[in-house]
Amino acid sequence: MGRKPCCDKVGLKKGPWTIEEDKKLINFILNNGQCCWRAVPKLAGLLRCGKSCRLRWINYLRPDLKRGLLSETEEKLVIQLHSQLGNRWSKIASYLPGRTDNEIKNHWNTHIKKKLKKMGIDAVTHKPLLPSMNEDQQLNEQPQKQKMDENDGSEIEFGIDEVPLIQPHEILNSLSSSSSYSPSSSSSTTCLSLNNKTLGQPIDDQLLSFDWENFWGDDYNFSLDLLIDENSLFEK
Repeated sequence: MGRKPCCDKVGLKKGPWTIEEDKKLINFILNNGQCCWRAVPKLAGLLRCGKSCRLRWINYLRPDLKRGLLSETEEKLVIQLHSQLGNRWSKIASYLPGRTDNEIKNHWNTHIKKKLKKMGIDAVTHKPLLPSMNEDQQLNEQPQKQKMDENDGSEIEFGIDEVPLIQPHEILNSLSSSSSYSPSSSSSTTCLSLNNKTLGQPIDDQLLSFDWENFWGDDYNFSLDLLIDENSLFEK
C-alpha cells in the first residue's frame, strides 16, 4: 500500500508561484500560524497542493530564512550532525535555525565534501582515508627507478678483492694430476708432470727438484747455451 496523496491534484495549478500567491500564503500563515498543510490551500484560497505550499513557505517565504553560504560554525555543526545522523537532512536542518534541508544538502555536496577530501577524511564514514594500492605501488617504484637511473650513468667497477688468488701449492697440485708437456703441440693448455717423490716436499724443494729440462725440451738447451755465452762474455 502506497502513501495516501495529500490532495486531489485535479484542477490544481503547477509551475512557478506568482507574487499574488506568495502574498496569500504569507498572510494566512502570519495570521493563523502553521497548521495542517493539507488544509492550507483551501483555507488560504490557493489552487495549489499542500506539499507545494509547505516547500514554498519553508524554502522561500518564511521571515527567519537565512540566505547565502553556511558559515564555518554552521559547517562544523553540519559535519558533526552528519556523522551521527547521516543523510537525514530535515533532522539536521532542525538544529540550524533559518536553514533549509535542501540548502544544507546542496552545500554539503558542493563544498563540505571537497573540504573533507582535502583533509584526508571520508565524507561517509568520517574516518581517515586509506591510500589506494596504485599510490603504494608508485611510492615503492620511485626509489627503484632512481636507483636504475643512477646505475645507468655510472661505470661498473670491479674490485681486486673479488678475483680469487691462486696459491703456488695449488698450481703444483693441479699440475701433478695432468700429463706431460709437449712443446710442439698447438693446444692452449700447458701440462706439467711431477714425480711422486716431490709431492710430499715443501714448495721450494718441489720447484728445485722439478725436471725443468724435460719440461722445456729443446728450448731448455737453447736457453742454457745463451746463458753460457752471456756468462763467458762477462768473464772476459
